[in-house]
Amino acid sequence: MTTLHTPQGDVNLLPPSVELLRTIGAFLPFGMVSIKPRQRGADFGFVMQCGERELHCLKQQPMDCDANQSKLSYQANTILIVHSLAEYLKNGFSGLFMPCGYIRTKEGGRFESGIAYFGYPSSHGRESQEYPFEPAFDGDFGHGFTVMAKGFIAALSKSSSDTGLPLFQTIGLDVRPRLHLGTLGFGFMLVGPHVICLKTVISQEDPIWGILRSTGITQVFHIPSISTAIREDQLPKGKPGG
Repeated sequence: MTTLHTPQGDVNLLPPSVELLRTIGAFLPFGMVSIKPRQRGADFGFVMQCGERELHCLKQQPMDCDANQSKLSYQANTILIVHSLAEYLKNGFSGLFMPCGYIRTKEGGRFESGIAYFGYPSSHGRESQEYPFEPAFDGDFGHGFTVMAKGFIAALSKSSSDTGLPLFQTIGLDVRPRLHLGTLGFGFMLVGPHVICLKTVISQEDPIWGILRSTGITQVFHIPSISTAIREDQLPKGKPGG
């Protein structure tokens, strides 16, 4: 266990259990793979492409901006995502939800700096047992995803109000493949009640730990991970028995 000290209190980073790793792998369509020896600080690869197939996400798209504003927006989005985790957990959902900041380069020196949601509801969780099927996005990601996404977007709006950080004006919510996003930031993932840090580099000086601790979160599982791709014949490695 690693303990990070912040002015708001300590945050403990814990190693994942085998059961937690299996749960994550079961939720992910293409699974995850162990990386040995470690590459770029990562012990695991989240399979986001299998052959010609890609993971898809729900993209919360802002208006285009210039390069400097895209970086500022990315930083603000990162802080808001971290600040929103505890509020989202109050919903009591059981599935996997991974909000990621992204920056997409566009024509004419313009950029798109928004948030992408990868999510997989649990068929036994309240997101699917207590809420009706919503045609908006449940058809793409499974019964319960839409209410999970709504829950996080609501938490994001509250965090913007609480912190004073502006949340970009959304001009679209669209389903897109991962490679459409451009640069994708891996930060945190939620699996049921668990908060998981995916960062490959952990720094005591990183302000996100104080932000996280200020929301009441004291324990995080650390699974240093990177995005990876596999061939179709390698799918059994990422998704044993899948």
